[in-house]
Amino acid sequence: MMPYRQILVYGAGGFAREVKDVVDAMEKAGKTIRCIGFLDDAVKDHGRPLNDAPVHGGEDRIRGFADQAEFLIGIGSPAAKKKIAGKIAAHGGRFGKAFHPTAVASRYVEYGEGSIVTAGVILTNRIRVGRHVILNLGVTVGHDCVLEDFVTIAPGVHISGNVHIGEGTDVGTGAVVIQGVRIGRWSVVGAGAVVTKDLPDNCTAVGVPAKVIKTREEGWHLA
Repeated sequence: MMPYRQILVYGAGGFAREVKDVVDAMEKAGKTIRCIGFLDDAVKDHGRPLNDAPVHGGEDRIRGFADQAEFLIGIGSPAAKKKIAGKIAAHGGRFGKAFHPTAVASRYVEYGEGSIVTAGVILTNRIRVGRHVILNLGVTVGHDCVLEDFVTIAPGVHISGNVHIGEGTDVGTGAVVIQGVRIGRWSVVGAGAVVTKDLPDNCTAVGVPAKVIKTREEGWHLA
């Protein structure tokens, strides 16, 4: 019998519980994977069960689990994901991947460490999914797309072919990205927006068609 891959989810909020749901569904489908609990820095959560799994502690427990478990970051904020990934790596932690059994993808999709693909996602052909990318419920991604590290795609987003989404960009619920568009690094696309042309780094864009309403200083996500 093959050994189980043990998964620890960093975070204890709503999305962290959804990540456990993905791992649970994988185990139920016959994968040798199991969620053994959560880590979270909120002291009030320590020691209590959450969706039938314990909250073991916070950052101070990473090193103790580094040899026995792989980590997934159950937090949607791209900036928070990047900081937490750095902490886990600094403590010797390794990262897993999670792919819900109801998601559909061709064999020509590449996944970076820490990537999370939830229920109902469809990925077609020649797609590169970077490290710690989240593809939430019902997302579709067309051919030849690139989603760089720490991108978060909210539920119901539709991304056409040949789209490039830069590192750390957050695409809101129900947004649509038209074919061939390039979205810059560390930007935000509002819920329901329709992106019909390229967007720069460090901006917020909303509306139909999407227009830039705010820009930020380079490195804002490191604050």
